[in-house]
Amino acid sequence: MLKRVHGKTISQQSDEQLMVMYANNTHHAQRAFAVLYERHKGPLYRFVLKSINNETQADELFQDLWFRIIQHKDNFNAKQTFTTWAYTIARRLLIDYYRKQGKRYEQAFDESISEHHHETTGHYQLPEQALQQKRHAKALHKAVTELPPDQREVFLLFHEGDLTLQQIAEITHQPKERIKSRYRYALKKLKNTLQVLL
Repeated sequence: MLKRVHGKTISQQSDEQLMVMYANNTHHAQRAFAVLYERHKGPLYRFVLKSINNETQADELFQDLWFRIIQHKDNFNAKQTFTTWAYTIARRLLIDYYRKQGKRYEQAFDESISEHHHETTGHYQLPEQALQQKRHAKALHKAVTELPPDQREVFLLFHEGDLTLQQIAEITHQPKERIKSRYRYALKKLKNTLQVLL
């Protein structure tokens, strides 16, 4: 039988409600955390992985990210969204990671290039279709890695993190108009690059 809180099952609660339940160590705290983790593990992992392009390091940073979420659960402010809070932690982790390597985040982000992309489709395709899809995915990946670091960060947060431009502005401490502009330039550059590559 599904557990209900205020008339909703645990999985129907918002991210913020789940985080508050977890932070307050309520009766449903562990289940609340499990639902949050399931909802966000994929996008958060892809953001970390595509930011550093090293699977082993990404796995470690991803574990560290969830450890910090657990460790700082009491600092969560229910007035902000869970995603803004979690991606802010992820971004700080990446900045720390590169600082320890003697690189600036923007410089290192610019070097986190290339061969890391997964094209799983979940169904059989004709060889020509599979080849074309693989070619398109490779071209898109190449185009994304060639974006300036600030534009690539916004593009990845928007598409991998499924964040709004307002949330990205909060995470990066930039004005929303600047984020909007970076995203617009990223799309324009991607379109131009893909026209050349394809």
